[in-house]
Amino acid sequence: MPDRLAGKAAIVTGGASGFGGGIVDCFAREGAKVVIADISEDGGSEKATAIQERGGEAMFVRCDVTDPDQVQATVDACAAAYGGVDVMVANAGLGQRPQPLLDMDEAEYDRQFAVNVKGVYYCCRSVLPVFRRLGRGNIIVTASGIALLPRPNLVVYGATKGAVLSFTKGLAIELAPEGFRVNALCPAAGDTPMLTEFMGGTASEEAREKFVSGLPLGRLISPRDMGEAAVFLASDDEAGTITGCALPVDSGRCI
Repeated sequence: MPDRLAGKAAIVTGGASGFGGGIVDCFAREGAKVVIADISEDGGSEKATAIQERGGEAMFVRCDVTDPDQVQATVDACAAAYGGVDVMVANAGLGQRPQPLLDMDEAEYDRQFAVNVKGVYYCCRSVLPVFRRLGRGNIIVTASGIALLPRPNLVVYGATKGAVLSFTKGLAIELAPEGFRVNALCPAAGDTPMLTEFMGGTASEEAREKFVSGLPLGRLISPRDMGEAAVFLASDDEAGTITGCALPVDSGRCI
């Protein structure tokens, strides 16, 4: 069994499905002990059970990343169960249905920033004391290719991901003297349930093909694609000198 992350304890927010689910699966395969943090109790519990049945170590903790107390409780649960936290994957996020800026109401604007930006802040703020106690730590944030190449009709979503990317780079510089690494994954459209949101709420083969046609490699990003990239960034042997990176996982979209 591969063991690139053997002995590491990791939290993956939004880990019950989609990109987060792919990250959880790849981390568990590589020997990590994984806390699946998600608002989906059924999905998170099923994911943890499936990993345990394959011989891995995983547990589910219900966590809404917009609630700082729930994020702190997730970090505390990981530390209690696995002796600490080595990797925080701040992955939970919201998509946006394409619409002109003037059509978006302020409540949706606030919701986007609460999950996509403030949720990342809560994750990092809660885990840093554990990193400092252990003397090691690694943060991976799911940003988006839209942070590198903005698109019309996704202005607010793009702004949240741009903020997350700037946050990642600034925190990487701030924490580098302590030896903690902070990196971002920047995916393009993924073969996940969130794709329907970017299609406007209604899935269709025509809309799907439109997304695919905009990707030079001609295929959507899979949960496993994101999982393999996250394993690389989480591995101290393979990525030990990489910090502040915005790694495109995008089938060439941002070239």
